[in-house]
Amino acid sequence: MALYKLFSHSVEIQYKSYFLSKATLFTILIAIFNLTLPFIVAFNSKGFWLQSHYFYEQPSIRSTYDYLLIAETDDPSINIICGEAAVLNSETIEHEENCVETQIQEQDFDKDGKNDIIAFKLHLIVPKERTITYIILILGIDLLIMTTCPLQMQSLAIINKEFAVHPNGLKYYGDIQIYQTVHLPCFQNMVDTTYNSSIFSYKSGYKNTVDSILEEYLSRDVITTVTPIFSRNQNGLTGTMDLNIVLKISEIQIRYLPSLLQELKWAWPQYLSLLFIFYCFFNRIKRFVFSKRLLMAWKIVPWSKNN
Repeated sequence: MALYKLFSHSVEIQYKSYFLSKATLFTILIAIFNLTLPFIVAFNSKGFWLQSHYFYEQPSIRSTYDYLLIAETDDPSINIICGEAAVLNSETIEHEENCVETQIQEQDFDKDGKNDIIAFKLHLIVPKERTITYIILILGIDLLIMTTCPLQMQSLAIINKEFAVHPNGLKYYGDIQIYQTVHLPCFQNMVDTTYNSSIFSYKSGYKNTVDSILEEYLSRDVITTVTPIFSRNQNGLTGTMDLNIVLKISEIQIRYLPSLLQELKWAWPQYLSLLFIFYCFFNRIKRFVFSKRLLMAWKIVPWSKNN
């Protein structure tokens, strides 16, 4: 009749020596190496500390209904200015009546309380015998991130387009993204409002209003950009121009500085995996040294009467 293994256990053989002995010093050195070498190997292999991390979130973006549109014509002295005309000098305000039928719409398709699209429509009346050669649209938006790293800031969506032939319409589809020059700091139970201030302010020291706004905006560490998806020009001399700008709001990748606990959670498994390998390796060394009597120690066998 066959026999089956039901249970087993190991026999423990001990090696004992005095505290002040070469065997004890050897054991202490092995323990130190076993604890430190896994850390040294893991650290030098790079990626031990989690110095950067990211998360995905669809931010809550709403229009502030502030905008500035500058349409340049083939005559440098005639530009069409729409929107925040109060920040411009009196020479450019005279063409504001060319901007009619301005619309800014927000749409939430999935009904989750966050806008999925911001649409900007504008009908321009082009001065007689003039054509549009270049436009730049600066649209004010309010951005809110509420999960891992709360952030609220007033930002801009900037669209510019140059025309090689006479345009009478532009359809533009873009995606709002975040551009970071530094990692986003995470403050526990606190919303970062460092950049929660309007950028539509005119500095008297600047002759060009757009340069003033863009220079202040681009000096920030965190800004929003518009990635073009598709654009189409409608050509022809009709004396008008229709702008149809559609900006999509999707999930955005956001980089941030992880906390100390998050770094330890990342580093601890790397250390433990190497610690186990070194533990098995050094145990074999100790077994060889003591079993071959390379260091003086008393061997304690459970079934031996004379220990």
